[in-house]
Order: sequence, then C-alpha cells, then structure tokens
Amino acid sequence: MDGIDGQSESEKKRLLELACGMDRIMLLLLFETGLLVEELINLRVSDVDMASGSLRIAPDRKIVLSAQTLSEIRDYLKARPGQVYLLEGRCGKPVTCKWRRCVLEKILQRMRIGDFRKRTLGSTNANKYGD
Repeated sequence: MDGIDGQSESEKKRLLELACGMDRIMLLLLFETGLLVEELINLRVSDVDMASGSLRIAPDRKIVLSAQTLSEIRDYLKARPGQVYLLEGRCGKPVTCKWRRCVLEKILQRMRIGDFRKRTLGSTNANKYGD
C-alpha cells in the first residue's frame, strides 16, 4: 500500500501521530480503506456521505468509514469550505502521486529517526530532541 504496507499497528499509530491535516486524512484513508494513493487523490468532497458514513470509491462501490475517520474528515473539511477534492493541494487541484515521495517518505523518515534515537539514546535522552 504505497510504502506503508506491512506496517504494524504500533507503526501505523506512530505515523498518524507524526502527520496532521491533509496528510493525516490521507494516511487514515490509506490504512482504513486499503486503497492506493492513485485511487485516493481523485476523490471529491461529494464522495463522502456524512449521513451514511461512507466513501464512494466508484459509482457502484462504497466503503463504510469508522466514526473516528469520519469525524476527522468532517473537522478537516470544516476549515476548507468550498473545497472540491477531498485531498486538495494549494492551487485547488487534487494532490498528485508525488505525495508519496514528498510527504510520506519524510514522515517515515521522521518515524525511523525517532525510533533510532530511542534505541540508541534511550527514551529519556530522545525526549530532549523532540521525540
């Protein structure tokens, strides 16, 4: 799943702790739906049905989302009125597949650096460095 398959539940939790905003929404959807980044980037706000708690993936296919993910999407969109794409970049267009390289790899690297610090410095010293 785009560089994050095979992650344990604790690693997924750590990734989510390191992400915020659109990146967090994207990770939540990747983990929960099993979709690929390529499938997520073209989703529109109108594909989210808050009433039924589902995400329309195709005209004949819906995925029910957890209450937590739905709540986070609702809060995320509340701060972005008029947004057309669920995962919209700065210029009003959907994010691109470069998200994997530009964002996901940096989050994974931060996670690994934090884990490395904790293993090599111990948790007390690692906390001094922002972990």
